[in-house]
Amino acid sequence: MEYLGKNNELLAQAGPGHYYILDAQITRFDVYYENEQLYIDVYFLLPYNRFKTDKRLKLHFIGVTEYEFHWDNLFNFYTVERYKFFRSEKGYYLSTDPYDEAETVLDEDGDIIFSSEVEGYFV
Repeated sequence: MEYLGKNNELLAQAGPGHYYILDAQITRFDVYYENEQLYIDVYFLLPYNRFKTDKRLKLHFIGVTEYEFHWDNLFNFYTVERYKFFRSEKGYYLSTDPYDEAETVLDEDGDIIFSSEVEGYFV
């Protein structure tokens, strides 16, 4: 496992130069409660040639305060066509089905996670 960073350090790397989840495929969600905290791990298959096919990006959300995912079988599981990933007043925020791509939290955003911390890994 290759550690990418934590919190703002991780956010600073989000983009084509390091890791980029646009057009990535989410392959797995792990949601678990441990040590009185909720955790969510999201695994991405990155579509870019410079990544080895056996590497996956894992975003590890720590201290999750809110989440919501929706999917039905009319859609592919689970391609990221647009996303938001930033620090908000409520914590680190990821939406993989946003209403728009502005760095604002909207009620219309879908597939969301709020957490107090986030780490990234190549696994």
